[in-house]
Amino acid sequence: MFEEVFDAGGALALPAWVALAASPWLGRWRAAVWVATGRAIPLALAAVYVALVLASWPVPGGGYGSLGAVQALFGHPGMLTAGWYHFLAFDLFVGTWIVREGLRLGLPRPLLAPCLALAFWFGPAGLLAFCGLRAAPWGVRAARLLLHRQRLLAMFGMALLAALLPAAVAAWLDPRTLAGVDVWAKPMKFMAAIGLFALTLAWLIGELPQARRQSRLLRATVWTALATGGFEAVYITWQGALGQASHFNTDTPFHAAMFVLMGIAALLFTGTALPVAHQLWRHAHGMAPAYRLGAIAGLALTFVAGAGAGVAISMHGGPLVGGVAGQGLPVVGWSATGGDLRVAHFLGVHAQQMLPLAGYLLARTGWRGAVPAMALGCVAYAGLVALALAQAYAGVPLLPLY
Repeated sequence: MFEEVFDAGGALALPAWVALAASPWLGRWRAAVWVATGRAIPLALAAVYVALVLASWPVPGGGYGSLGAVQALFGHPGMLTAGWYHFLAFDLFVGTWIVREGLRLGLPRPLLAPCLALAFWFGPAGLLAFCGLRAAPWGVRAARLLLHRQRLLAMFGMALLAALLPAAVAAWLDPRTLAGVDVWAKPMKFMAAIGLFALTLAWLIGELPQARRQSRLLRATVWTALATGGFEAVYITWQGALGQASHFNTDTPFHAAMFVLMGIAALLFTGTALPVAHQLWRHAHGMAPAYRLGAIAGLALTFVAGAGAGVAISMHGGPLVGGVAGQGLPVVGWSATGGDLRVAHFLGVHAQQMLPLAGYLLARTGWRGAVPAMALGCVAYAGLVALALAQAYAGVPLLPLY
């Protein structure tokens, strides 16, 4: 029975998707299509979903409290079929919203087709793609503003973020792993981190008067960031492409020397935050006080906590304190069975973005207590980094999943 119900859902949804994809070109008929794809059919699918859940619930051992409980829940054919109808109903509803919103905003109709294809096959990926398309004009304006603030750092950061796309394709096509992790995972993390660092530095330098941006100190700071960040990104990506470790690789004299150079480059790269912080303190009088405090504290913590945690990782001989290698959290890869010094390193490095953003938002409120609140937030953030470091040395994972 469930197989027939499954087939019926697909037979109802597929023609609806075809009509929805054609609707931008259907003129006055598109409204009728949207009534069907955005209301009638999703509601019909939702009604079948409710009936399947009522007929199948409860499932022994099933629920939403853990991954195992969800697995048990969808091990029942009735609940699995209900899950299929859940997917069909919501994806068609979201697909209709994508088309209607895209046309309302005047987005090019052909560009909506890839978003719909992703929504059809991979659900949330289509929504993510559409939101990215919707934000494209804002992204262009932000890119122009960054280029105006500090052209070299902005171009460098954007190039690294753009390089994430071919790296992601390589990760998809390349089955190789290193220590149980995709060989392209580390290059992609460092592309993103170095790129964001450069873009944030470009933005904050733009808060300075034009004369200070062109000073010898800041020109040297920019070129130091470009040279050291570029070296780190290129070498880590090269080693990943070869399927070899970049960090803690002392197998040959060459790799041992490169590991030492990486450590020096990392210190110099994060150290570029300090002269920018100093210049903001001395010359950025046009910034709102809470925003300025957040920027200065964030830059200082980036070096003290970010680079400090990096030194701790190097002195420890690796980021793990106990636990089992290869059993990490999704995306970030932090250990789920023991302590991991990379948590504190991550928080430290990204203080450069977190605290200025918090200060900017506080300043926008116009609240008189914005500066004391920002000062308290800076202390709390530093305490959070210290707590993450202590937790790692105690061998306690951030999220114990195993």
